Amino acid sequence: MSHRVHNDLYEGPKKLDDPGDGETIQVVDDLSICEMVSITTETRTLADPTKPGIRFTLRLLTDGGDIVVHAAEGFNVQLETDATFADAGDTLELISVTKTCGYPGVFRWQILDDNIGVTIA
Repeated sequence: MSHRVHNDLYEGPKKLDDPGDGETIQVVDDLSICEMVSITTETRTLADPTKPGIRFTLRLLTDGGDIVVHAAEGFNVQLETDATFADAGDTLELISVTKTCGYPGVFRWQILDDNIGVTIA
């Protein structure tokens, strides 16, 4: 059975439904994607990760207005908490990391190399 682990992970569901304006995106599985759709200017909250090493992609699929995604513990070492998706195709790839050595058990999102069109503030 252990020889099927990678195949089972690959075959598993990866798409998270967009929760909609003012709601929270909860990420629990590695390699998930949430493709957001906006009707007007909207917001989302990205829940703090529960462990390190979760890779996650956020993408604006349909642009009816900007979406600002808020991460309470920050998206980078500067701890900037807001990511603005302005155009369809804007994409942010993230990985969950331990906040700092002084915060055991507190995790945050860290931007990976692929930030396409997203403004972080």
